[in-house]
Amino acid sequence: MLRVTFEGVLETGTHGRGTYTWITADEETADLLEAIPVPRIGFQAIKVRATVGTTSWDTSVFPSNGSYLLLISKKLRAAETLETGDAVTVHLDVVGT
Repeated sequence: MLRVTFEGVLETGTHGRGTYTWITADEETADLLEAIPVPRIGFQAIKVRATVGTTSWDTSVFPSNGSYLLLISKKLRAAETLETGDAVTVHLDVVGT
């Protein structure tokens, strides 16, 4: 399984009626993810096992504006004591590689 590690900033914003929190992959990570020959799921997302701090979960990263976004749940933010603006190290194990 291919592991990708990057550091990003926790961001929060609204879309439609919802508020979302995410981390945007840096340019190098986005280029690497884009080049990986794995099946894409809805919205051209890539299945991953993500790890932030001591918390790991199965999810997907979604392409957005030339990069990829990893959504971060309220439960994860509480477990890892994260707030908007925090620098976060992310480990992604790409499923199917």
